[in-house]
Amino acid sequence: MSILSKISKASLVLAASSLISLPSASAASDSPEAFTLYSNKSETQEALTNYAKAWGEANGVNVTVKVCSGSCTLGDQLKSDFTAGDGPDVFVIEGQGGYDIWADFLTPLEGNWIDQTEFEFKQGDDVYGFPVSVEGYGLAYNADLLEKAGIDPASLDSFEAVKAAFEDLENRKEELGLTSVVANATKEGETWIMGNHDFNAYLGTGLENGDRTITEMTLAGEVDQDRMANYADWVELLFQHTDKQMLTVGTQEDMDIAFATGQAAFLHQGNWKDPNLSELEADFEMGFIPYQTLGTEENADGLFIGAPSYYVVNKESGAMESINKFFQDMVDTPEGQDFIVNQANMISPFSTTKETPKAPMSAFLAQWIVDEKPVYSFDSTYFMPDGFGMNNLGPIYGQFAQGNIDKDEFIQLMSDEISQLSE
Repeated sequence: MSILSKISKASLVLAASSLISLPSASAASDSPEAFTLYSNKSETQEALTNYAKAWGEANGVNVTVKVCSGSCTLGDQLKSDFTAGDGPDVFVIEGQGGYDIWADFLTPLEGNWIDQTEFEFKQGDDVYGFPVSVEGYGLAYNADLLEKAGIDPASLDSFEAVKAAFEDLENRKEELGLTSVVANATKEGETWIMGNHDFNAYLGTGLENGDRTITEMTLAGEVDQDRMANYADWVELLFQHTDKQMLTVGTQEDMDIAFATGQAAFLHQGNWKDPNLSELEADFEMGFIPYQTLGTEENADGLFIGAPSYYVVNKESGAMESINKFFQDMVDTPEGQDFIVNQANMISPFSTTKETPKAPMSAFLAQWIVDEKPVYSFDSTYFMPDGFGMNNLGPIYGQFAQGNIDKDEFIQLMSDEISQLSE
């Protein structure tokens, strides 16, 4: 049985939202022997570019790969490209919010790969999204460093336990060679780190995979105040134990370097960081602990695992036949499977993939799934309106990190933003 079959398939619902006004999509590649693919993952750009080039040479197709990440916001860049009449053939959406914006520009997809995954993006009976990968995260840790400090990651199973470990490491930073207990960032351009991924803990921690009770409340503009208060304690704890400069003006590259070089014990990222950490020659065992966002009365025991992003196709593209083959070959061929798992260091969304992850974070998540440990939903980018986490919530985390607001003000501002979702 595929490891992916152990995750219940996320149910898809239409979120009510208004489509933005955009010009007609008319600038996809004219030639069926050429197409452009726009990715949002800088960490896999080299692997994707190399695979696309090799595939293109073998199939007589010129594939151009572009990437938008970090301070580049893909949604804004796509709007600019389509406005300029230069919309790509293939691009990425991150769930329902992205689909709601681009629905009028997309075409349904076909292919045998649909029967080989549980993670395709559907609207009704039509498939619109090819899952890029299965991703997951908790709070990443350096197992070697924690062993040196005498801390068992398995013991970090409650808010109080994580707090005690952070405080212990904080007091022993010089001894252990640490500059920061946690590697984290909140500056402009990195607001997705907290606004998307950490906020997902408010939406899904402690809930069975697929339980969207809090997500539905949030979309209705309602806030669970007790849950938000406990969540704010978690955010405060992370910020208290992250180097102030890294937290407020640092980049994700700064975070990666600190973690890879043993200067940070924890990294606020997911398995998508495997390629970056490999390039930085990080040579130690890694894993994830669950986010402890439920307060002192309830422990969290799950990680967030799902398919957060999808390739979609511009309906004006003249390269549909080539694009369909590109997708299918990524699933069926040894070269495609090698790209997904070994070159891009991702977990394959497809049950027929024979390759298994070797990169440490992806291998940890794959084993977590095999062991049937708890999995929480991946909802912040899937169901929230496009840009809500990064643009609406992200700056609030930044203000909290800088000390411009206190915890009560953080809760109020977060609640105010959520309340406006009902308008």
